[in-house]
Amino acid sequence: MPITLLDSQTIGKIAAGEVVERPASVAKELIENAIDAEASRISVEIERGGNDLIVVTDNGSGMLARDLTLAVRRHATSKLVAFEDLDTIQTRGFRGEALPSIAAVSEMTIRSRAAGAEIGAELRVVFGDVVGPRVMAAAIGTSVVVRDLFANVPARRKFLRQVSTEAAYITRVVGAYAVMFPEITFTLTIDGRRTLGTDGSGNPTAAAVGVLGLEVGQALLELGDLEYSALVPGVEVSGWICAPWLTRSHRQGLIFFVNGRWIQNRPLQFALEEAFHSLVMVGRHPVAAIRITVDPATVDVNVHPTKAEVKFLDERAVCRAVQRAAHAALATSPHGTLPDVRFGEPSVGFDDDQRFVPQPLMGSDQRADNSDAMAAPATATHDAHPSGVPILRVLGQIGSSYIIAEGPDGMYMIDQHAAHERVMYERILAQVARKTVERQAMLDPLIVDLAPIELTVFDRSRDELREIGFEVDAFGDGSVAIRTVPALVAGVDIAERFRLVLQELADGGVGDSWLDSVAISAACHTSIRAGQALSLPEMRELVAELERSSQPRACGHGRPTMVRVSQGELERQFSRR
Repeated sequence: MPITLLDSQTIGKIAAGEVVERPASVAKELIENAIDAEASRISVEIERGGNDLIVVTDNGSGMLARDLTLAVRRHATSKLVAFEDLDTIQTRGFRGEALPSIAAVSEMTIRSRAAGAEIGAELRVVFGDVVGPRVMAAAIGTSVVVRDLFANVPARRKFLRQVSTEAAYITRVVGAYAVMFPEITFTLTIDGRRTLGTDGSGNPTAAAVGVLGLEVGQALLELGDLEYSALVPGVEVSGWICAPWLTRSHRQGLIFFVNGRWIQNRPLQFALEEAFHSLVMVGRHPVAAIRITVDPATVDVNVHPTKAEVKFLDERAVCRAVQRAAHAALATSPHGTLPDVRFGEPSVGFDDDQRFVPQPLMGSDQRADNSDAMAAPATATHDAHPSGVPILRVLGQIGSSYIIAEGPDGMYMIDQHAAHERVMYERILAQVARKTVERQAMLDPLIVDLAPIELTVFDRSRDELREIGFEVDAFGDGSVAIRTVPALVAGVDIAERFRLVLQELADGGVGDSWLDSVAISAACHTSIRAGQALSLPEMRELVAELERSSQPRACGHGRPTMVRVSQGELERQFSRR
């Protein structure tokens, strides 16, 4: 087949396939253009998931009539002049392909008026064919209307998801920019109904609440100024993270912006999640919106058609900066990492026979209607340990599983197994770090029969088990001999717990290293169990050890060790306020 040049329309459709993946891609490109135009108000309106209509309107600097014609031509841009400008680019776009790519696969109308101009102009592009521009009245700023996306590329349109799914993608795009640019007022209208809005006040918490809801406002921890020792030269990190009690089953709650660009970067996600290690349950992920600022010369933004990925000159330094900032926020806001228990409104009633009937206090999703919903959990001014947990007075035990204690700011309910697991985990790590692991020799070697998968895991974990205090040797076919155990382990069935450790490790472990996984599993399966009755002195000793822990709010698997019922919540339930 002879080589021929493609016609301009085919070239445009191919380029559109690289830049415009779905309706959310259109919304993202137009929002970025609006931000670059220094808009203070951006509204997005869609119909049928953006398939039929996408309208993005801003009050930015706008364009002159002569600029409209150039704006829809390939490789036309106002954001750079020469290739060298890529080294210092600070805007969100630069390719000069967004508008022409969108216009190639839709019916697009741009209406704009530049600041200082007396009248505006309108330009239409119908699937690549330019009509206009023509002079007409317009407000200062730009409005881009995109209709019938991919109508001339049916193969692309049939691969779009359901309308609700595409609308969810656009909601995520608008939400990400609204959260990271709290100084801009964002609104999103879906099929005539306003679904998202921020006030543009510049308050990160207000923007987060407007996009993600009141729960995020309660859990939000700002990434403030770091100590000098925690700084990473050349990398600035700001934004916020949520306390560990607020998590998601997916990573879509992790938002990263680099020099103003929304990016997807797995190493950054893993670095942030590592900061939450042992504070978040396995399979759950934190919520965060993080702004990273680096020298433009140290990041390559020209590696992806949709600008969704960047390449760092020193990616490890950027990951380290994110991790340190998250660590600092978690360490300096101890009460923000402790979930509060909230009940529904207390109520009483009568049945048909006029007998008193207590109504349930806790609904499945009920929340108290309180004016301080956005406020962070109250911080006690009383004496507290360096961990941030106040000194607690143990009152008793419920169900042989939960310890009830009184603090200066309310009532605390402590999961005795999770609490003891955290204490054991930190003791093991401390002894390993100091190389002072205390071992207790068995009077006679304990022979334990293992299943084949348990034997395989034992072979892999033999050195790590020895490092935390277990001296175990192979003993014939399918058996091992336990000769010493950590001195921390007492009053448990060693054979049963050892097999449980191996069984958990067979599932992959949950630590950031195999030694850490072994330590977490050993701490879990040698700890006090739920259902085990404790004496008052035993409960007091356990709570005191938990108070002295460096991270007392979650066990090694990330489950919470305690929850708090505030004084105000108790008063509300007893109708005292």
